[in-house]
Amino acid sequence: MTMNNYQRLLLYLVIFISTNSACAQDSGFPLALSNNKRHLVDNHSKPFLYNADTAWMLFLNLSKEEALEYLIKRKSQSFNVIQVILLGFADKENKTPANRYGQRPFLAENNFATPNPVYFNHVKWVIAKADSLGLALSIAPLWAGCCGEGWSGKGKAMELNKPEGNLKFGEYLGKTFGKFKNVLWISGGDNDPNTDKDNYRQLGMGIKKYAPHQLITYHASSSHSSTDVWEKESWLDFSMIYTYFRGFIGAWTKDQPDVYEIAWKEYKKPVIKPFILGESTYENEHGSIGSALQVRKQAYWAILGGATGHAYGSPLWRCDAQWRNYMDLPGGVSLKYFYSLFNSLKWDQLRPDTDKRVAVDGNGPFAANDYSTTAIAADGTFLVSYLPDPRTLSIDLNQLKGKSLKAIWYNPVTGEKHAAEKLPAQQVVKLSPPEGYHDWVLIILSS
Repeated sequence: MTMNNYQRLLLYLVIFISTNSACAQDSGFPLALSNNKRHLVDNHSKPFLYNADTAWMLFLNLSKEEALEYLIKRKSQSFNVIQVILLGFADKENKTPANRYGQRPFLAENNFATPNPVYFNHVKWVIAKADSLGLALSIAPLWAGCCGEGWSGKGKAMELNKPEGNLKFGEYLGKTFGKFKNVLWISGGDNDPNTDKDNYRQLGMGIKKYAPHQLITYHASSSHSSTDVWEKESWLDFSMIYTYFRGFIGAWTKDQPDVYEIAWKEYKKPVIKPFILGESTYENEHGSIGSALQVRKQAYWAILGGATGHAYGSPLWRCDAQWRNYMDLPGGVSLKYFYSLFNSLKWDQLRPDTDKRVAVDGNGPFAANDYSTTAIAADGTFLVSYLPDPRTLSIDLNQLKGKSLKAIWYNPVTGEKHAAEKLPAQQVVKLSPPEGYHDWVLIILSS
């Protein structure tokens, strides 16, 4: 490391030392499903707001020192989950990548029965450091791949190892990482299971055999969720939705719903599972659409659409030589205010206003990238609306309980709250945010 990087790591270590003892005593892991199956909860049954960063190549491309620096920084920014890929991408010739230290995951190429202990010891080191910080790791063991870069598909490693080989590898993962309470698993990866459906099934069952407390989801292709491609699987604990935005011409799935559309669809399914927005538009990617505003839209749309959390993405996912340049992008930084806002509310009580009974006007055109979404608490004591741009919303206060109501405007860019405005009960009122050329959050509370 250069002297600047060394000094940076020392600074982060100070943060680490000051917070480490509290985190180590009780990190809240392992996570579980809430009683109503709508959310994830910690080991005290407290709702867990999944606020993830995406560092897919962390295990492969960062040294131990860099990984620790990264984890400490993200912890300080209120991220609580890191999404990573266990083995990296397999190329079109099925060649396995090596990590920063030249270690490969298998002693024999593509042979799941020959795991390299040295490679997986490095992974365990990173997991342990994350656990000491109170961070969960959502790990994708065998990335499916959208475009030939994965482990699944005709002639690829999952097929070559057959269902029994994938089962044995899942058992190895369960045995090797089962002691960690902060591990979750993301099966699949950017694609539907297709011809490898039984291979992924066996992988999940193998993990569950030795790590039953570690929750598993599935990362399907864009516009599909886990429950679109799997039914009644004993190993599938929670669902992941994945979409970009309408009009995204770069997607391999042509009809891309907006996040709130696919969230509402998942929320309304008869078989209830907690779900997260596991991937969407990345900040500083996808041209002008990859803005700070867009990543905030996605986060708020997910939670107000019934999700138990979301994942943020940026070019940092590569963990290449420029990774530090993406640690303070404005959208990623603003998500700490998203996290603090919802944790100040009983966010798990929110129900999406899918039929416009609460926000009756001003939402904007449906199936557009600037739609305003609203959710109301099940007991009618508060509501939250997200406005992607300044506008006037008509709110039916008859849907709220209590004689005394107040409206608060929350700036999602800075975390500032504007003075509460008293509202008359049992009326339809029109509310507009303070002056400003950015998105806003409206909170109405009853007492």
